[in-house]
Amino acid sequence: MFNALSPEVLVQVLDTLSVRLFWKDRDSRFIGCNRLFAEDAGVADPSQFVGRSDYFFYHPEQAAAFRADDAEIMFTGVAKVGLLEKITKDSGEIIWLETSKWPLRNAEGDIIGVIGMYQDITERVDADSERCRACVSLINAA
Repeated sequence: MFNALSPEVLVQVLDTLSVRLFWKDRDSRFIGCNRLFAEDAGVADPSQFVGRSDYFFYHPEQAAAFRADDAEIMFTGVAKVGLLEKITKDSGEIIWLETSKWPLRNAEGDIIGVIGMYQDITERVDADSERCRACVSLINAA
């Protein structure tokens, strides 16, 4: 079905999704991403990701963690789904992401990279934390 879509239409489909999508080669260099992924990194044009590594866009510790996950997925062929990741932005702001990654395979089934997606779940994590604080306050008041 997707083979019938022009590249322009496929880009439109990917950019319409509310999740952030990316795909990388065996060296963990970006092959592509959707618009929301690029915007989260402060990049206007997703094509600026092509050929670059996480180290170009992210703090070295975070980039190393991303690449370690990629390497494990490519080595084992086993997806990682629903990872909770705490990210500290350059501004010091902390955000929470729910990330999933899968091996990216060619038509022969060989692993040629990794494909991933994430959602910003900061509001949900903050709300859960607030509920926990409220429960602890009630328990301590009893």
